[in-house]
Amino acid sequence: MSLEPAWTVRLDSRRRPTLPEEALHDAGIGDGAELRVHVAEEGCLILETPAHALKRARARITPVRGRSVVDEFLAERAAEAKQ
Repeated sequence: MSLEPAWTVRLDSRRRPTLPEEALHDAGIGDGAELRVHVAEEGCLILETPAHALKRARARITPVRGRSVVDEFLAERAAEAKQ
């Protein structure tokens, strides 16, 4: 079992982290990149590019059992309307 690399980062007096160059390089994040920050849970922040956030959101709504969530919802509504 291999472990992902991890780096220790400290916040400066203005609460700004300095992210390791290797971590940014490995993640494909360049200078001036826009990042989204959200709290995953207490003590855990997630930094991601908008493109990655979109990819993650799309993965949550991809077809379930061969059908999209929207198709499933519409089928349920149609079935209810027939009753």
